[in-house]
Amino acid sequence: MKITSNRAVNVLNVTQCAFTRLALNAVLSDMQLSSGKKINILSGDFFENSRLFIDYIICADDLFNEISLQSILKIKEAIRDASFSSRMIFLTSPHHFALGYFISGLCRKEGYCLSVDQSVANMAMDLRRILTSTDILSDIRSCTLILTPREREIIIGLIKQRKPAYLSKKYSVNQKTISAHKVNALRKLNVEHLNSIVNLNALT
Repeated sequence: MKITSNRAVNVLNVTQCAFTRLALNAVLSDMQLSSGKKINILSGDFFENSRLFIDYIICADDLFNEISLQSILKIKEAIRDASFSSRMIFLTSPHHFALGYFISGLCRKEGYCLSVDQSVANMAMDLRRILTSTDILSDIRSCTLILTPREREIIIGLIKQRKPAYLSKKYSVNQKTISAHKVNALRKLNVEHLNSIVNLNALT
């Protein structure tokens, strides 16, 4: 998606942390001043008062600390009003990158993960490259296939509260195989327990 000078970029920040929201808004406002690009930073009442389409959904690190239903429902609502070519950006630690890519896959959106373990200046530079150009450098990789197709099917089935016995019958494998796929998927996503991500069911 190429951003031209007369094209405003609509950005929604999904975070429950007031400090993170203020800091990110400051970075985006500074980016707007320095680049000359019009950036609409959408507020919490966006869905009630605006007919604009969302171009970028930015999910901050606190989303991963506790994947609350409130945060997931906000993402779901944002996806509903997002443009077809919208992207998701996850500002988090590298430990959570795989989960960020998985979430963007559930949302059927191109996803990018940026490390919060870098300077604000470097983070702002990475954000600028994503928000203003299609020519994103290779070190800001978009969503890649983290899980195998079968692992993805199994973990989504479990998130949907499907019983292992049901999945075993559906995919014609024994329950030990279902359990192995579950363990492998959680390991790749750096998640200790399935209950930690069960609220992602709202996105499936």
